[in-house]
Amino acid sequence: MRYRPGNLTHSIRRQISPNKVEKMRRIIWQATISTVGENAALFLAEKRLILFSDNAPKDIRDYCITHHGGELIQPLSVRQKMALFGITYSLSAIGDVASQNLKELGHITLLFDGAEKAELPGTIHLIGPIPTTLLAQGNITIFEE
Repeated sequence: MRYRPGNLTHSIRRQISPNKVEKMRRIIWQATISTVGENAALFLAEKRLILFSDNAPKDIRDYCITHHGGELIQPLSVRQKMALFGITYSLSAIGDVASQNLKELGHITLLFDGAEKAELPGTIHLIGPIPTTLLAQGNITIFEE
């Protein structure tokens, strides 16, 4: 079959789903989870999780989810989403230094409360359920659709 404009797109759309075209994701930041600190789940009672790169100071690693491999390609925005533990969240508010902290330290605090104004400068507020299981596997992905 010879290529003609439109044929390839139509073919790809049909392979994805006969009646639906999936949205493309543009990855803004993605890291692989390394460890879940022994006490990281304690913060879930406050609707929080702390993320830190593998370079986290030893005295706080037990309270964090550590990760590696993340590179932030643009500042965080409320138009973005986060995929974590099989759940997709919408970003509802972003602290003033959250992008900088994520880029330089791999550090942010996630707050699962859907707030429209950031509580603290390094916090990202998310819309969605509080995770019930913390696994030391998989990716954390921030993306745009």
